[in-house]
Amino acid sequence: MKIILYSFISLLFFASCFASVKADNSAVNKTDQGVTAENQGTSEKDLQISKELRQALISDSTLSLYGQNVKIITINNEITLKGPVRSIKEKNLILSKAKKISGVSKVIDLTEIVAQ
Repeated sequence: MKIILYSFISLLFFASCFASVKADNSAVNKTDQGVTAENQGTSEKDLQISKELRQALISDSTLSLYGQNVKIITINNEITLKGPVRSIKEKNLILSKAKKISGVSKVIDLTEIVAQ
């Protein structure tokens, strides 16, 4: 009986240790510099810019999966890029592709380099 009681107490203690750890990234979202996918422009030109850049990234097999899936938010012909990339070379390649899209007035880089 004591073994069961001690096991139960240990289980409760163990569970309480993990209950204090938040499993979401709310703290990161609060510092998200205001631009999210919800802010994506709905004009035909903004949607076209986002579509062209996404196609350019996905078709480039030299980019990592992170690089191909960078968040693209286009508002009034300005592209904001967010998310992880694997290297400075990959970051620069993505920025270059964004700047080459017809009609883009500005590219804002909020990507972050993460270790492999």
